[in-house]
Amino acid sequence: MDENKNTSAASDAETPAAPKKVRRVGRVAFALLLIATGVLLLIQQFVPNFDLLSIVRFAPALLIVLGVEILIYSARSDVKVKFDWLSVLGCGFILVVVGCSSLVPVLWNLYGPSRDYAQNRYQKELQDQFYQAMNADSELKSKIRNLQIYVAFNHTESGEYTLQDMDSVSVYVELPENGYTDAVDFAADCRRIADLSEKSGVNADDYNFNSYSNNGGNGNRYSLSFLSSFVEGLTDEQLAQRVCAYYDYDGESFENKADRDNTAAAELREQVIAEYKNDNNDAYPSEDYITEQVQKRMALLFPVPAASEAPAATPETAA
Repeated sequence: MDENKNTSAASDAETPAAPKKVRRVGRVAFALLLIATGVLLLIQQFVPNFDLLSIVRFAPALLIVLGVEILIYSARSDVKVKFDWLSVLGCGFILVVVGCSSLVPVLWNLYGPSRDYAQNRYQKELQDQFYQAMNADSELKSKIRNLQIYVAFNHTESGEYTLQDMDSVSVYVELPENGYTDAVDFAADCRRIADLSEKSGVNADDYNFNSYSNNGGNGNRYSLSFLSSFVEGLTDEQLAQRVCAYYDYDGESFENKADRDNTAAAELREQVIAEYKNDNNDAYPSEDYITEQVQKRMALLFPVPAASEAPAATPETAA
């Protein structure tokens, strides 16, 4: 009896333990991702304006699936857990493909020809509308040398090519070269143009005005930029304080008119004296002659613009 017991105990001790099943983490996540990807790409093909990018933002949920797999398999003593690296790499590759596919409609909407065409169409329509508004003041309209209106679509909704609140409209107006005697006159015309623009419904976000000196680099140069809401409540004199004014002579800019005129007068004086002495056997001209010639040449260099007529009466001003 003892011998049988010992033989049975030895036999039990020598019996090997059952091998653990190997479970590769990542296969379930890979399979689910393949199914979801196929479904989403089909929906993108047949559903207009489907926002695939918003779905791709839930990609971190894949990590949750992998974590659940690990917890389930680790809880079982008869299972050995291993990572299926091919499945994990496959998941990453599919996410890259889907992410690129979701960005294609967004990039097309932002940089595609349809967006540019819509912006150009709006720019032309607003320019026509702007010029029609200027018909209310023909004298002011005649001063406009160049007009550019730029429309920028800042919204990113796919397929939406209409002006929205977040979009911007900028107006650039070039006024006559050497057309203003001072910044106040320049600011007054800028205000009148902006007011007519607003009344016509252009509703620009900002205005930019420029008046340059002549091609020889002589004259007065003014620039003014402001938001459409800025001018409300300001007088022309107050608005003129925002004007950037430069006074040019022979291509050189001066910050004030007096310095420019003094520099020009001094150089013209030397020219007048040199020319007179050359024509009159080195005789020196009289001061009256010098002053007269300098004034004439100053008037040619810096002509005084014709006085602007009063703005045309409107129902508001007539009242």
